[in-house]
Amino acid sequence: MSQVAIDFVRVWEEAHKASVTDDTRAKAAYLLSTVGPRIATAALGLSDARQLKRWAGEGIDPREHDVAARLDALYWVVRAVVGCYSASVAARFLRSANPQLDDEAPLTVLRSASDPEAIRRVLVATRAFLEG
Repeated sequence: MSQVAIDFVRVWEEAHKASVTDDTRAKAAYLLSTVGPRIATAALGLSDARQLKRWAGEGIDPREHDVAARLDALYWVVRAVVGCYSASVAARFLRSANPQLDDEAPLTVLRSASDPEAIRRVLVATRAFLEG
């Protein structure tokens, strides 16, 4: 296995672990500082950034299970892409049409994700992007 592949695996696994262990405050603050409020808010399916900023400031957990699942997935995706590339690449990845998602943007798929399968599709697309 090449050094690049080893680094990808490490980054992917670390991003997953962080998505499970980091609290809501840390996740929201990280997303605000890396991909920004507009992209993060859109990917989470929120109407505006106030709720996300409140999570970052007060550490309050999302009340809806679907939103909490999208927050975890978005955090995992962004951490992994930033770990391999940069915050600007993560933002472009989220906004860009993706062949793995039938040419929808990961942001669009996440925004409406109400089941684990939609989230899994975004994670698979992210992993394919990082491995490629």
